[in-house]
Amino acid sequence: MGSGILNARPSSWLAAVAAAAAGKPASFPRAHAVILTSGHLSSHSFVNSLLRAAPFPSACALLLRLLLLHRLLPDHISLSFSLHSCTRVPSHQLTSLLHSLAVRLGHSRDVYVVNAAVSSYFTASDVASADRLFAEISHDVADVVTWTTMVTGHANAGNLKRARWLFQATPERNVVSWNTMLGAYARAGMLSEARELFDAMPDRNAATWSSMINGLVLSEHCEEALRVFGDMVSIGVVPNEPALVSAVSACAQLRSVEHGAWVHAYAERELHGGMSIILATAVVDMYGKCGSIHNAVRVFAAMSVRNRYTWNSMIAGLAMNGGERQALSLLWKMQMAGVRPNDITFIGLLSACSHSGLVNEGRRLFDSMIEDFGIQPVPEHYGLMVDLLGRSGRVREAVYFVKSMPVEPHPGLWGALASACKMHGEVELGEEVAKKLIELEPRHGSRYVLLSNLYGSANRWDDMATVRKLIKRRKVPKGIGNTVVGNDIQQME
Repeated sequence: MGSGILNARPSSWLAAVAAAAAGKPASFPRAHAVILTSGHLSSHSFVNSLLRAAPFPSACALLLRLLLLHRLLPDHISLSFSLHSCTRVPSHQLTSLLHSLAVRLGHSRDVYVVNAAVSSYFTASDVASADRLFAEISHDVADVVTWTTMVTGHANAGNLKRARWLFQATPERNVVSWNTMLGAYARAGMLSEARELFDAMPDRNAATWSSMINGLVLSEHCEEALRVFGDMVSIGVVPNEPALVSAVSACAQLRSVEHGAWVHAYAERELHGGMSIILATAVVDMYGKCGSIHNAVRVFAAMSVRNRYTWNSMIAGLAMNGGERQALSLLWKMQMAGVRPNDITFIGLLSACSHSGLVNEGRRLFDSMIEDFGIQPVPEHYGLMVDLLGRSGRVREAVYFVKSMPVEPHPGLWGALASACKMHGEVELGEEVAKKLIELEPRHGSRYVLLSNLYGSANRWDDMATVRKLIKRRKVPKGIGNTVVGNDIQQME
């Protein structure tokens, strides 16, 4: 054993400790032997380096146990690293135990320990314990990191009022403090408050601009987001990846291929062609939604690494731009690349079938999704199958499909069925479906219009008049649905 272990790398020792901590008690003696015979158990610096690299809190707890077994008390660095591990994998029990150990060993007022403990309590959703600890040390121990952690914790917990109070009370603010509060407002959609902070900031960095742009995109203020992105670039601030992804997303939402191509070209130039998988996937998605499918394929083909989101974006882009057969072929290629499809993948594939009338392929994919991949259908899958069958004239099969669903069909499915019945002249069946729809949504004006139009297509004028009387008797609001529906109801009256 001796020479192999003595010459082993720290990663080997850590692997042994990690194995023992990952629910393998039989590995504990080996972990103990590895650390002991390495000759470094008496060195705080060596053990601390292992604690810093530990993948999860239980590994840190095991290392601390080894220290205590050999009467080597953990120092403040040991404890801060151990507590920080609880921010990566939340563990309220270990956070409490480690903090209690720090108190017993006299490290309760060490700022590194305090900051790690506050952050770990927030990560474990124990806001009360974080507040209690902060109250004890806020006057003499807390530094700018402590205050910023408190702002972040309360903002993430949804208490923006408390977060803003802490931000304003912070004795010394830095750009991280400002970015924390700005990001909280932006994520909550409080754009006026976010913009107020943004304009008042003494210094801004790439993260500041990114938070503002992302908030605008999330709130669907995409044109303003692109203006802010343009301002960022014009003053010489190099966007970080989140800012670039948000800008590309804004272009996708606006269906603006001109702006999207400009952002793409800028990213390629600044990153020297080295776009990350996240950014490249966003670009593929953007080109697909903007109808520039050749550019989407070009970016997709140039990617050396692709994840599930990349494949899904390419499938969806092809499905909506006339490349339905190509989209279906990607399912096989995706699996050959070792990427397993998910429910979003099949939404894209079924959409491709619906757009091109590929009924048999659609049925096969729907069954394969359930049987081969264990994916349970969501409303979008059912809706696409109904749309596929309805468009192809298989209306009665579509009705049977809806009635045999294991979940309650949502009104949108019945609406799609009624429209298909009208399109293919299935008046009696459409009447049954439309009446079911009115039963489900008696205050929705468009449902009555659908039934009335169905009667009109069959020249059943008396039945149309009956629907008109029903609308008046039930006082169905004209505003339910959309402007066209309101106008149709007025004409019926």
